[in-house]
Parts: sequence; C-alpha cells; structure tokens
Amino acid sequence: MTDDTDVEIREVQTAKVRREGTDENWSAIVSITKAVRAAGLEDGGSFRFDPLAVEELGMVPALGSPETADGRSESLTRNVRKEGAGGKTLRLVLPEDVLEALDISDDEVGGDEPAEVSVWAGDQLVAFERSEERTVEVDRDEAEDS
Repeated sequence: MTDDTDVEIREVQTAKVRREGTDENWSAIVSITKAVRAAGLEDGGSFRFDPLAVEELGMVPALGSPETADGRSESLTRNVRKEGAGGKTLRLVLPEDVLEALDISDDEVGGDEPAEVSVWAGDQLVAFERSEERTVEVDRDEAEDS
C-alpha cells in the first residue's frame, strides 16, 4: 500500500473459509456480503490484497475499487462475485498469499471444520484476521444471585 491514509474500520462479520473447485485445482472463498456492502462496494467491484501488511497490522487489508480488475495481470486482486441463492451473496476469492499470511493451511480450507476469519470494513476497504477461539470464566452461581 503506497498511500498512507487512515481509514476507520469496524468488525462486521465472521466468515468460514470454503473450498471451491476440484481437489487438484481449487480456490479459497469467503461469503462476505455485509463486509463488501459496509465497504461501499457491490458485485463488479474488486479488492487488492496486501498480505505483507499482516506484519505491521496483524491483519490483511484489501483496498476496494468499484471497477472490475483483471486478476491475471494483478495477482493479488480479486473481483467481488454475486452468487448463491437468488444471487444475493457476495463472495471473494482469497489469494494463496493471503491464506499464508493468516497462517491458514490447505487442510483448514473447507471440510467439516473450516478456518474462520474476522472481517473488518471501512470506506472501500476490508481487512481479514484469523478468528481465534476465546474463553471466558463465568461464575454462574454469582450470576443467578443477581
């Protein structure tokens, strides 16, 4: 990312990293309708990922554009796709470099227990971080006494 503009982001959703394609030739996809809309984009827009930013930010940002991009010439850019029942779901393919930056192995893409990512959004920006399980200690006896 060459432009140092501050963009406010907020956590919008969590998404499972699914597998699309054959066993030999597959892509990792996420259904992120809420996040794409929160970024102000729709079907036909695109996002350019910056996996190297994970070192500094702890997440992988992706700058959005309302324009469709040629993914062959821009290896870290992916187009938003309208799919699903009635075409109401907005999906995005995650490049391999993004999976690597988020420490998501091939075995964690798809299957019965796919990896999950937390998706943040701001003005023409989404950012991904690997979701982690968190535990909290709750004293149920004290809660019942209140």
